Amino acid sequence: MKGLYAITDCDRLSTDSLLSATEEILRAGITALQYRDKSGDHARRKYEAAELWQLCREHDCLFIINDDLHLAVSSGSDGVHIGKEDCDCKSAREELGPGAIIGVSCYNSLEKALAAQQDGADYVAFGSFFPSTSKQNTATAEPDIIRQAKAKISLPVAAVGGITPANCRTLIEHGADMLAVISSIYQAQDPYSAVMEFNRLLKTNEEM
Repeated sequence: MKGLYAITDCDRLSTDSLLSATEEILRAGITALQYRDKSGDHARRKYEAAELWQLCREHDCLFIINDDLHLAVSSGSDGVHIGKEDCDCKSAREELGPGAIIGVSCYNSLEKALAAQQDGADYVAFGSFFPSTSKQNTATAEPDIIRQAKAKISLPVAAVGGITPANCRTLIEHGADMLAVISSIYQAQDPYSAVMEFNRLLKTNEEM
């Protein structure tokens, strides 16, 4: 897993706007899409997950569900992303099976990343690296934790939290495999162009 990792902005977009923006984002080319909706509207969640799954299949993109194992199974997703208040990695693996992709939020803790690898995670995420308008009361991480993690674990590392084209270079240079982004693409006037700019920066770093 390497590249841009889009996370849905369900808090600020209607279903129609979410699907429309996601189609443009997928058309521009991303590595994975995470469906993150913290509402209790189960009917909406089920419908949106089904529609997003179909879009991801059409664009050959991994589809990950945030924290909801039941929805991850019922939607046919490729896996689940879990945080500190969700189930543990081992339980997720037992529920989803050996082929599922499991990501774990490690915030600013290298110890969590080491434990996640031990428990069978497929990737880890650190952050927030910058102030975020999408997630409140988040832990603060410094870019060097990415370099430390890359030296100690073999899993892909995602960076998350307030990431924009203007500030992402330091995260890429520290070794981030994926940039997990919400507002910078979903709140952009042109989501397609925003993704293309991230992809340009990621590609430029690979060529250096």
